Amino acid sequence: METVRWFRRKWVLTPGLAAALYLALGVAWVFVGDELLVALVPDAQALARWQLWKGWAYVALTAVLAFWLVRRMYTAERQRGVREREFTQVVRHTSAGIARVALDGRVLWANPRLLDMLGLSWRDVQGMDFRQLVPADEPRWAAGQLGRLLIGEIDHYVAERRCLRPDGHEALPVLCTMSAIPEGEGGEVSSLLVVLQDMSETVRARAALERSEARLRLALEGSASGVWDWDARDRAFRFSPGFGKLLGYEGDELARDLHLFPRIGAAERRRVVAAVRHAVATGEPLVETFTLRCFDGQLRWFEARGHCQVDAQGVPLRFTGLLTDLSSVYRAEEGQRLAKAVVDNAAQGVIVTDAQGTIRSANAAAQSILGYSEAEMLGRNPRMFQSGRHDGAFYARLWEQMVHTGQWQGEIWNKRKNGDVFPEQVAMSAVRDASGSVTHYVCMFTDQSQIKARERQMEFLAGHDPLTGLANRAAFGRQLEAIRQRALASGERFAVLQLNLDRFKEVNDSYGYNVGDAVLRHIAAQVQHALRPGDLIGRLAGDEIAVVARNLRHADGAAAVARHLMAAAARPWRTPEGIEVVVGTSVGICMFPDHVDSSQALLQGAHSAVYGAKALGRGAWCFYEEGMTQAARERLAMEARLRRALAQGELRLYYQPQVDIASGRIVGAEALLRWQDPEEGLVSPARFIPVAESSGLIAPLGQWVLEEACRQGQHWRSAGLAPLTVAVNVSPRQFQLGDLVEDVSRALAQSGFPANSLELEITESAMAERPEQALALLTRLGDLGLRLAVDDFGTGYSSLAHIKRFPIDVLKIDQGFVRDIPLNADDMAICSAIIAMGHSMGLSVLAEGVETQAQLDFLRQRGCDHYQGYLRSRPVPAEEFEALLRARSAA
Repeated sequence: METVRWFRRKWVLTPGLAAALYLALGVAWVFVGDELLVALVPDAQALARWQLWKGWAYVALTAVLAFWLVRRMYTAERQRGVREREFTQVVRHTSAGIARVALDGRVLWANPRLLDMLGLSWRDVQGMDFRQLVPADEPRWAAGQLGRLLIGEIDHYVAERRCLRPDGHEALPVLCTMSAIPEGEGGEVSSLLVVLQDMSETVRARAALERSEARLRLALEGSASGVWDWDARDRAFRFSPGFGKLLGYEGDELARDLHLFPRIGAAERRRVVAAVRHAVATGEPLVETFTLRCFDGQLRWFEARGHCQVDAQGVPLRFTGLLTDLSSVYRAEEGQRLAKAVVDNAAQGVIVTDAQGTIRSANAAAQSILGYSEAEMLGRNPRMFQSGRHDGAFYARLWEQMVHTGQWQGEIWNKRKNGDVFPEQVAMSAVRDASGSVTHYVCMFTDQSQIKARERQMEFLAGHDPLTGLANRAAFGRQLEAIRQRALASGERFAVLQLNLDRFKEVNDSYGYNVGDAVLRHIAAQVQHALRPGDLIGRLAGDEIAVVARNLRHADGAAAVARHLMAAAARPWRTPEGIEVVVGTSVGICMFPDHVDSSQALLQGAHSAVYGAKALGRGAWCFYEEGMTQAARERLAMEARLRRALAQGELRLYYQPQVDIASGRIVGAEALLRWQDPEEGLVSPARFIPVAESSGLIAPLGQWVLEEACRQGQHWRSAGLAPLTVAVNVSPRQFQLGDLVEDVSRALAQSGFPANSLELEITESAMAERPEQALALLTRLGDLGLRLAVDDFGTGYSSLAHIKRFPIDVLKIDQGFVRDIPLNADDMAICSAIIAMGHSMGLSVLAEGVETQAQLDFLRQRGCDHYQGYLRSRPVPAEEFEALLRARSAA
């Protein structure tokens, strides 16, 4: 039998094999049969008869065989037709969508259910990309599974997807099962069979379950309760999600750490344990109240309610219950006991009278507010406090409400002992005995004098700037809109001018914020006094003042107003010591209706024009142009993208070798910031560094560069590479920040990178702007052991007297002086002078931007120490730079 089964597995009757067997049988029948007949029948006539019968026997045998084969084929064909019709009915009427998909994603066939799920006809679906109709939530994972399916590693895979419907309906959640369809038995995969099951009900049921669980959780949390469950068979606790929070638990396994009974108050522990045992033994409900020491150390009151479930033999199965925090209830009872002490020490005045209105008590606050001692008030009527501002009808209405409702609230103007009249916020209520008769009246009141004063101040501040007294941004905007509306009707032309104080930060830094505020008040007053009748002024923010110049005939009038206001703002303010402080202004001008036609656009246009004025130089004015707004929007968009890049790790550091000219060795690397934007690719630092400096992002950006450069430098040291210096550029804005020393110290400490291997490059202009402050900062940085370099030397305006005072180590020749060597004699002379000067001061000199051998030869002849530039290498990622170092070491 095993042989037969093996034969059946190995030999399959194919058409070719059947024809060969038939031919062999026929040949054997003809030739072998004839030979046997000749041998067995000697008579010729008998031999002829036997040969005739042999022929008819062959015909009969082949007829039977043909009948059997045809009948078998007919039966098989009929069964196949039945199966095909059954399969067609199943596919047509199944609740699942089924499709045959080509390997390139084209839909080759789809059943009606899938067309219904998509809301499309077969003509629409045929040839469409299945991945667009039913996209994968995780394309990379789906692609990996498809690859495994095609190579036969798996026979199918299942994933949840969304079936998109072009008719605008909500996407349909489906369970997608994908399997391969081979080309013949054992052949290569020719297409894919996809089955989509509608998961709408499952998703809705899942969402309903989540909502139900959320409601239960909120109910438990809202009632300060938690569910506990003790499984007697598993001897394990289970708790509701908020149970740990109820006990102040912050660990990860409450069942392990709970140890409930030792936490119960010692005086109550024995009672609670006995009650639990009784509930387990009898099946009666457990109801116990006790104190519990929670995980946060607090002692709280709890009530435990539970019930023990037992099997038919009375063996406990589980003990389930509810634990409720009653601390608030107990605190409320304690609060009632403390009520009297609270009244006696309350900030509100409290006066208690009897039913006839005779004062029986007054707390300390009432005495302080009214100016009377309690002895002076006892036995008298509260009419003694009346100020005379309210007539008899007012008090009649008050007592009428007291009689009907038992309470009254409102404002009363009363009089103190010293005669001052003041407002009180009063709440009066009647106290009744068990029979409902009034026994006392309680009057609680607060002095509203300061509140009224604050309200008046708040009303003023709601529309005015507290420092200058000018209209604030909101009030100015409302007044501007009113002027615009009137101008629309009258055809008036006006302009919005924004004045921005130049270098005002230096006033604050030099003299302090008190002087800065005084200067700002002085400038606001001068500008306000210089306004024409009908003009409007307001302070928008910080050092920004806005003016509406009305009734202008042309733009020249707006320019004249701007010059007049700039002259007024330039009048000096004198300190008490007699020092004059002068602050200039830059003015942006936006005309209505020439430039824009809305209030918001006028303010925005004037703000944008200020940047144009500052670009012309300090103390200038500029009219608005449309491009200014677009540039401002681009700056804001760049700032938002840069913040995202910093948060999402899109920034990179590239490194450019610094080479010793004499030996040709790489002795250092300058770290250069690059931004690998997922949309644009590499973004030029020239685009995003100015935005970072103006937006304040330069601080976190610079800190990241410092930390990353130090980390990478330490990595190279740990990898056994030759020691080298890592140079980091410090922007002028970052250099002016007071925390640069702290940032550097933190970066060195976190990375372990030696301080003497870190070099900070500061531009010459940054040091020249505030030389004394620069000297102090560079000295502190030098004390850390850093190397300090002057970047772009020769392009700034610092004096040699200042340069030689600074504790610097390296002068970097700007590439602008190197680019035209040896064609430009002036550049050659400047480079020679810088090299000679640097060496005379004991400094190392490095040339930037070296791109040709001729430039390098010139620098070598002049004794330059180091160079960097494209001649040696472009800036490259850290991995490529490490390869340069290893290649140099191998050489």
